[in-house]
Amino acid sequence: MKRIDQLTFTRFIAIIVVLFFHGSGGVYQRALSTFLPSAILTSATTSVTYLYVLSGFVMSLVYFRPHEKFSIGQYWTSRILRLYPLYIISFLLVCYYYLDYIARIKPQKILANVFVLQAWWPPYAQSFNYAAWSMTVEFFFYAIFPFFTIWAYRQSTKKLISVSVILWVVSQVIHNILWVGYSHYPDSGNFLIYFPLFHLSSFILGAVGGIWFLREGREQVVTPRTSLPVLLGGVFLTCVYIVVSSKSAQLPNGLELMTGLLAPVLTVVVAALALDKSRLSTFFNYPALVALGETSYGLYILHVPFIWIYQRALENSALINPQIIFDYTFIPLMIGSGLLIHYYVDSPLRVWLKKILQRVSLPLLILDLGLIALSIYLSFRLRFDVRREYESYRSTALLMFWSAFVLRTVFSVGFNALNPSNLYGTLAQFVRPVLISVTAGSIVIAGIILAGYSLGQFENYPRSVFALDWVLILGLSLGVRFIFRFLGLYKNKLQPA
Repeated sequence: MKRIDQLTFTRFIAIIVVLFFHGSGGVYQRALSTFLPSAILTSATTSVTYLYVLSGFVMSLVYFRPHEKFSIGQYWTSRILRLYPLYIISFLLVCYYYLDYIARIKPQKILANVFVLQAWWPPYAQSFNYAAWSMTVEFFFYAIFPFFTIWAYRQSTKKLISVSVILWVVSQVIHNILWVGYSHYPDSGNFLIYFPLFHLSSFILGAVGGIWFLREGREQVVTPRTSLPVLLGGVFLTCVYIVVSSKSAQLPNGLELMTGLLAPVLTVVVAALALDKSRLSTFFNYPALVALGETSYGLYILHVPFIWIYQRALENSALINPQIIFDYTFIPLMIGSGLLIHYYVDSPLRVWLKKILQRVSLPLLILDLGLIALSIYLSFRLRFDVRREYESYRSTALLMFWSAFVLRTVFSVGFNALNPSNLYGTLAQFVRPVLISVTAGSIVIAGIILAGYSLGQFENYPRSVFALDWVLILGLSLGVRFIFRFLGLYKNKLQPA
């Protein structure tokens, strides 16, 4: 269906509020505070809930097609391509910021962030890019959305609304009981605020709102006299609650709003704006404003490392008052960078990755990443069976793992070792790409460790470990591919390469 562009710009408004909440508003926030209460300008918790509601609404607009088969694999691939490239760029920028400490960070914490799982484990929820916890929640939504949609095809709109409201009530009751009883325990705050399940009701309410719009709403004749008061009334009610709750200890306030307390009201706001044809919607449809809305994800996921890196650069400069420079320049620079990144980095990168993924098996890729960790662990364990000796090579093993994690993946893609077509080719087509990619990776990884040894980073250079790793990763990789071939996976979809 035709895009509803007036919704797009509202993402930008929500993200700017998040930037203000994270302390980057500067003079622009202070100027706006003469017209609006500071509680509204920094109501990032409500903004995040709005983004979840809007995400569910838009997902339904795009993918709710009862008369078409839902392609779950294509949906997941599309969503990963939409979010992950900039996500991993933001992660790498944070790693650059913490370059002096990165070697001392637990591998499991790094992996939780690489695989966008940090919010599932409360101690890691705010690790690295602390704004990126919400990507764990979004990926959770995307994981279940196809199954919810397929189920929703057969349900009446009335039933879907009832189920979504019941889910929201149950979620709020459970959350507030836990908040009252356990919020004072260590790490319980991270669990109660960031755990994905507490945000599910917001997304489902939005998705059901989108289904209602497709089935019933867009067919109704709604004049601005109806839609605009509903829209503005919902926004006003939300703002009033934000202000009142920020000043009253008796009402749920602060971070508790993040778990979707206002989601029903925000769902009505989104639906009313989708139906609205007033001058407000005409204004929101201006191409420049729509373009700002398109950059909102880049602004959100990159603003934390940009704040840190920019502040460090200003502090290390010879400027007399770097904070004043930051207050005046960060928001314009962030918006300008967001536009450039969206059009010249994010969009081209997604197109390129889409072409790459046409010849990559994601299950094979994920399994290969697991095999890399297993191979390196076994290589050091088999070579150094004495625990003390094994522990002395911990830093070497960590560098070898992270080098392999990146380089073996790059070589596997580059040498076509992840192409499922190879599974049903000749023996040479089956073995050669894996052999070349594994061997090239081993040579480069050995060179990296040798460079570290030459620079005095390690006491020894364990040559036998590289040989063991080469044998293990080659054997395990070929074994997994043989299992795929034996089970006939991809056989009906692909022709030999």
